[in-house]
Amino acid sequence: MALGPRDTASLVMLAGWDATELQNFKLQDGTPFTQVVADLNSALGLLNAELTNDSLWSGLMSFTDQPDLEYRVGASNGMTRFTEYGRPDAQRADTEGHMLPLIKWDRMLGWTWLYLKEARMSQVQADIFDAIKDVRDRFRITTLTRLLQRGDDSGAANGLGTAGESPGFATDEGSTAVDFIPPANAGTSFDNTHEHYVGIAGGVFTVTVLDDAFDEVREHGHEPPFEFLIGPSDRVAVEDLTGFAERGDPLIQYGSSQDLARVGDDYIGTIGHFRIREVRGIPQYYGFGYKSYGSRSQRNPLRTRIEKGTSALTVQAFTDPRSGAGAVYPLQNIMLFTEFGVGVGDRTNGTARYVNNATWADGTAT
Repeated sequence: MALGPRDTASLVMLAGWDATELQNFKLQDGTPFTQVVADLNSALGLLNAELTNDSLWSGLMSFTDQPDLEYRVGASNGMTRFTEYGRPDAQRADTEGHMLPLIKWDRMLGWTWLYLKEARMSQVQADIFDAIKDVRDRFRITTLTRLLQRGDDSGAANGLGTAGESPGFATDEGSTAVDFIPPANAGTSFDNTHEHYVGIAGGVFTVTVLDDAFDEVREHGHEPPFEFLIGPSDRVAVEDLTGFAERGDPLIQYGSSQDLARVGDDYIGTIGHFRIREVRGIPQYYGFGYKSYGSRSQRNPLRTRIEKGTSALTVQAFTDPRSGAGAVYPLQNIMLFTEFGVGVGDRTNGTARYVNNATWADGTAT
């Protein structure tokens, strides 16, 4: 048995295929099928590296192939004064847990025998890039949806079984089937009505909104600097806030009295203790604050479940197994396949804001 993950080098170039013979099969412009295989393999290699190591996604989540989580909840009874003869009672932590979703995704390229016979390489490359874009979009939408969805994911269709639940961040007990009392921290105790999905009337982000989000993350023991995600439609409003410091542009000569944020190109600037990142796909009026503990740290807000026995999210390419025994023409019925589900890892490490209504409503990511 071979070690290491499968990739398109092993899945597309099947054992019964001969690379030399594939040279005899060419597109209309003379491009051999081996070049199509090489291009597809290269595109998937770059995509897999992006989904695993991108600074935004890797700072938001960790990966696991396990279906369940268990974590500490509630308050402890503290320490007692030592005495010479008395022995203290043993104590144990209360725990709660939930499941992580796992969903199979596919994307058919739909190359028929006649198409491959008559296509040009530019057309085939367009198909490949279009499929890669669809995978990237699916991962982004699934991740952002979990950030802006207060309710649970449930059911066998989400890979959770009949009774499994995958909840969001801390919320009132009436909004989730998995009751959660955040662990007490630094003298502050919480109850099962503690809410991290906050609706605020006004239709605009304010300094008060961000200060409140800061306090809500920090009171659980997470320390700044924090991250705050907004959509493109709210960028101008946030940049106009008092105290916002923009990221320096290397093409501009700034005056000595102008404050600039010391952040990388992934951010638009800072305000308070938040690094502000504009993320396409987040709808207007929504924001999300959290503490990132570094690339793929298990203390990050989200926990992404991947296929059993793997350690990173992988998109594969192979001949559609549902296509029937007659599909023997090289590269016919090629499809992309991946398996993942996004759940919450730390229910205290994240707070969502909706600034267009005093009542929370889930955001629809695009």
